[in-house]
Amino acid sequence: MSHTSILQFRTANCKNCYKCIRNCPVKAIRVTNQQAQIIEEQCILCEKCIAVCPQHAKVEHERVIASGKKVIASVHPAYLARYGWNSIGDLEKYLQKMGFWKAFDAAQGAAVMKEEYTRLLREQQQKKLVVSSNCPVVVRLIETKYPHLTEYLAPVYSMKQMHAAYLREQYPDASIVYISPCISVMSELKERQSCADYVITFGE
Repeated sequence: MSHTSILQFRTANCKNCYKCIRNCPVKAIRVTNQQAQIIEEQCILCEKCIAVCPQHAKVEHERVIASGKKVIASVHPAYLARYGWNSIGDLEKYLQKMGFWKAFDAAQGAAVMKEEYTRLLREQQQKKLVVSSNCPVVVRLIETKYPHLTEYLAPVYSMKQMHAAYLREQYPDASIVYISPCISVMSELKERQSCADYVITFGE
C-alpha cells in the first residue's frame, strides 16, 4: 500500500496557500502545477497537513470492506473520549447495526504490549536507550529521518498488532478491522507484521 493510497488530495480544492508545506514537520509536501503533492518516501503520516488545510483539500482514501466472513472490530480506546460511550458493549450494539459481528476494545492489546515492554526492560543485559515502537508515526520518523536510531526501536509490536494477533488466535476465520483515530496505523498493514485485515478511521 503506497502512502498516496492512504492520504490523498482533492486537487480542485487546493488553493495554493502553502499552509501544508509550512506546517509539515518533515517537509514531505511540494507544489507541482499549483497543486500540493505528498512526497511518499518522506511522509510519516502524522496528519498535520490535514489539520491545517483551510480548504480540506487532503482526504483519507476511503476503503470498502468486502468480506464473506464474520467481521470483528478492534476499536482504539480513544472511542471513549471521542464518542462518550461508557463501554465497548454500548458501542458494539451500533457497530453490529453496521454489519460487524463483534467488537472489542484494543486496550486488551495495550495490556499485552505493556507486558512485553516490562519483559524487555527486565531482560536487557545492559541499560541502553529504548524508543517505543507503538506509534507508527514515531517509527516512520526514525526510519526516514533518523535511520541511525532504528537500532533503539523496541522490538515490540504496537497495540493494534498485539490485539489483532490475539483476536486472530481466538477467531481464525473472521476478518479483523482495526478502527483508529489516525491514519498512520494503515501503514502497518504492509510495512510491519499485522494480523488485521483492514484499518479504517473513526471518520470513515
